[in-house]
Amino acid sequence: MYAYGGAAAQLAAARNPAAPQVRRAVAAGIHALIPLQAALTATAGRGAAGAALACALPWARRLGRKVSPT
Repeated sequence: MYAYGGAAAQLAAARNPAAPQVRRAVAAGIHALIPLQAALTATAGRGAAGAALACALPWARRLGRKVSPT
């Protein structure tokens, strides 16, 4: 799950380590942590909390366009 969310941006930053590419890769990695945390929370027996975390991803992406996630 984490690798799927941030892999493309990480590969792009590895190919071209310019500042904008690296910033996008870091933001993608941070956003990829949300579904990972949701899955870990759900498997720990906290399904409602995991679902709430999963629902936060679109909100975090929108907020990340206004304020840098790093």
